[in-house]
Parts: sequence; structure tokens; C-alpha cells
Amino acid sequence: MSKLTLRLFGAFRAHDGSGKGVDGLSRRGQGLLAYLATQPDMRAERTLVADLLWSDRSEEQARASLRQELSLLRRTLPDGVLEANRQHVWLAPERVCVETGEGDFLQGFDLHSEGFEDWLRQMRQTEKPGTAKRSPAPAARASRPSLAVLPFDEFGVGENDMFADGVVEEITSALSRVHDFHVIARQSAFALQGQRLDIPEIARHLGTEYLVEGSIRRAGERVRISVQLVQGSNGRALWSERFDDRLDDLFELQDRIASQVAGQISPNVRAAEIDRARQRMPQDRTGYELIMSAMPHFWTHRAEENAIAVSFLDQAISYDPAHPLPKALKAWALAQQCTYLWTETPKEVRQQAYELANQAADEARDHVLTLVAIGATISMVSDEIGRASSFLDHALALDPNNAWGWMRKGYLGIYSDRPDEARRAFDTAIRLSPLDPYMHNMVIGLGMTEFRDGNFEKAKEIIKRGMELGPGVQWAYRPLIAINMALGLEDEAMAAARAFKDAHPGVTIQRIIDSLPPTFSLTFSIYIDGLRKAGVPET
Repeated sequence: MSKLTLRLFGAFRAHDGSGKGVDGLSRRGQGLLAYLATQPDMRAERTLVADLLWSDRSEEQARASLRQELSLLRRTLPDGVLEANRQHVWLAPERVCVETGEGDFLQGFDLHSEGFEDWLRQMRQTEKPGTAKRSPAPAARASRPSLAVLPFDEFGVGENDMFADGVVEEITSALSRVHDFHVIARQSAFALQGQRLDIPEIARHLGTEYLVEGSIRRAGERVRISVQLVQGSNGRALWSERFDDRLDDLFELQDRIASQVAGQISPNVRAAEIDRARQRMPQDRTGYELIMSAMPHFWTHRAEENAIAVSFLDQAISYDPAHPLPKALKAWALAQQCTYLWTETPKEVRQQAYELANQAADEARDHVLTLVAIGATISMVSDEIGRASSFLDHALALDPNNAWGWMRKGYLGIYSDRPDEARRAFDTAIRLSPLDPYMHNMVIGLGMTEFRDGNFEKAKEIIKRGMELGPGVQWAYRPLIAINMALGLEDEAMAAARAFKDAHPGVTIQRIIDSLPPTFSLTFSIYIDGLRKAGVPET
């Protein structure tokens, strides 16, 4: 298996294991490899990479440039060395070696990008020569981070107009319901208005790790609201979005903008906290940091990644046995093992997940993600649809902008044969969090809704799109088999069945029934019949 060796001290050089240089790397491609090689787990958030390498371009242009550069690098580098998804870009650590050597870090290297030059200066100021440096690990965090919404700038209105203040009030209120982070009271943030402070100074004054800032421009009946989430320590933008709308109903507009902002800020704070936790050695992580460490493995929807998530959650439970969240998330992960055929003993694992969810339920109180995880688990491993719905409804009453809660409401609609409700729930989840790491599951769920409704062509198209968003999601071959059979496309059904059986050797109809959510397998006979017709053995 080919490896990539990078020399970062002295003049940059990339070569394979035999010493042969890798030709055809652009300057930004070299910079991207050097940056990733110095990051924890050789992984970085995609938006930050784009901003780092193309600081002089708009966000949209930077993202497009990154896509193009990644395409070029994949054609140049050995297969499997560089990977990317919608959220992150990374090097495979087992395939990459960083050479020690003499000289300055990336000696003689420069790049016309302010963000990259700032990072390069920081790296060159490190004390220990001869090895690639990483920023010091952050201090341990035992609980949720804090966030403040700053007053928005407003243009094109009179001095006494209060629309911007109303938007900030609604965003602050919506974020306060999330419970994944502590939101500073609006009065404290407004107390700093008019003071000439930079972002790190504001963050220190308020004691926050993250800040939300924005601006509002009005022209007649049109309004443009720009919002961004920034890192308090350095002012680095983690997420930004622009909303264009009409001033038809001010209160409805404020609610609508607040809902969209809250829905998108939460997953971006979570992504930043995951990256932060990665900077600490696993044995030094707190229970909160162990939960954050489990997250990216949890939502990937691959058997080996799910096992890593369970391992981190077991450590979090040992760290704090009374905390309900790691128990609820582990229960959800075990439910996934059943539903997606990652276990040879689905009945035993299903019971374990159910018991763990009940333990978490005793202490869940009003923690939204815990409630969502419990509701998800109960819906996947039992026939208690009403009880599962009560947990999800409670979560969404507390935080109506929780995309994962709406996603699970969508699947609940599929399990209970209510496709219209499922469709509305999935549409809401996708609208609230359009870059969510669970997007592949939301889209596949939307396809399953069309399948339930008998719209086979549309279902097939949507499910295939979901599989493209989640590379390695093998379980989605199951509905494709049944859909193609329903369409009379036997050759395509058989091809999907071969891929499915290759991913799950020895799979049988009985094991599938034992693994699927009970209400789903009982009420959706066309699904199971399609698998039978495609040659999946009965027992």
C-alpha cells in the first residue's frame, strides 16, 4: 500500500515510500498537505481550510476552489491518502509519514492568503526545532461551552429603528433553548455596544468561547441579514450565512430568521467542540470531551465507526456514571447496530439498547439531545411508538430548531406508516441544518417516505442521492432492492442485492426482520417481499 512522506522542515517535499517525488502539486495543494499534517488526527473542518487557503475570496469562491484543489490532489496522490466529506478534510494517518529534519518550518514557502500566512508565522515561532508542531491542547472542559449574540449592525434605517434588536432578541431566545451550550444574557452582550473592542477582548469580557455577530441591510421592502459564528479566542469565522427576505410581517420574519440561524449554529458549535476535544489525548479527556469525541464516529453510519463511538461513550459513562447523555447516545448507537445489521445477535443488542435508554430516561429531564437519543432508540428497538413520540415531542417543544429531533420524527412517521408526517419532518430537518453531518440519513429517510407512499421512481432517485452523501452507507441497498423489484427492474434489483450481500455475508430474511424496527417490518410487507424476490435466503 503506497504511503506519502512529507518533509515540513526545510524546503517542502512530498514523496512516496521509495523516495520518488510527487509531481504536479500546486502551491496551495502543498500548503493544504502541510496544514493537515500538523492538525490533530490530520483532520480539519472544511470551511476553515477553505478560509485558510483562499482568505482573499468570498466564502462561495473559496469553497469552489477547495473542491477543485481536492479533485486535483486525489488524482495526484496515492489512493486513499486524502479524504473529504461535507464537513471535514483529512489525511489517513496510517498512510502518511512526516519527516523530521533541519531548517525552519516550510522554509522559503509563501502563499498569497492572509489566513495561511498567519498560520505559517505561528508555526515558525514554535520553540522545538525538527518536528511539526501542533497548537497546545486546550484546557479540559467538563461541560458545555458558552456563546453570546452581539448586537447587529443595521444599515438603511432610521436611528430609532428597533428591528435589528428584535432579530438579536429572537436569535438569543432560540439559542437559549438548545442546551448544548450556555447562552449569555442579551443585556450583558448589549452592555459592550459602542466600545471599540476586538473579538478576543469581547470574548474575554463575556467569558465566552463563541460569538455570533451580524448585520442587517434594508432597502424598501427587502432585507438582507448576514450572520456569522466566530471563535472567541481568535475571531476566526466558523460559519456564515446570508438571508434575503421581505419585510411583509416583521414578527414572522424575526421568528423565521431566528429559527434558521439557531438550527445552523448548533451543529457548527458542535463541530468546533469536536475539533477542540481531539486536541487532547484520549486519556486526558473529560466526560464531555469523550462524548464530543464519539460524535463523528456515531453519525458516519459504518459498522467500524459505530464501534469506536461506543468505545468513547463507554469511557464517558465510566467517567460520570450518573450522566444520562452518554447512556442515551450509546443506546442509540446500539440501536443502529441492530437496524443496520452490524451485529450477529440483534435480539440481545436490541434489549441492551432498550434497557440503557430506560436508564437514561430516568435522569433525562429537559436535555434535548438526551431526549432525542432516547426517542430514537425506543422507536428503533421496540413497538412503543407512542412512548418514542413523547420523548421526541418533548425535545422539540424545548428546542423546535433541533434538526436531529425532526429527523427522528421523520423516521417515526415511516415506522408507523404516516408518510405525510414523515415528509414534513424530514423537510424541516433539512431546512434547519442544510450542512448537517447526518444529511445522508435525512435524505435517505425522505426517499423512504416516497417509498412508503408508492412513489417508487422518486424514492429510488432520492435514496441514491442520500447514498452519495454518505459513502459507505451499505444498509441503504435494502430499500433499493425492494424498490427496483416493485418497478420490475429485476437486473438492477439483483445488482443491489449482490452489493448488499457482499457487505453482509450470510444475511437472511429472518435476521433482517429481527434487526429492523418492529413496527416497520410488520407494516411494510413490500419491503421484505422485495428482498425475498431478489434471492435473500429465508433462514
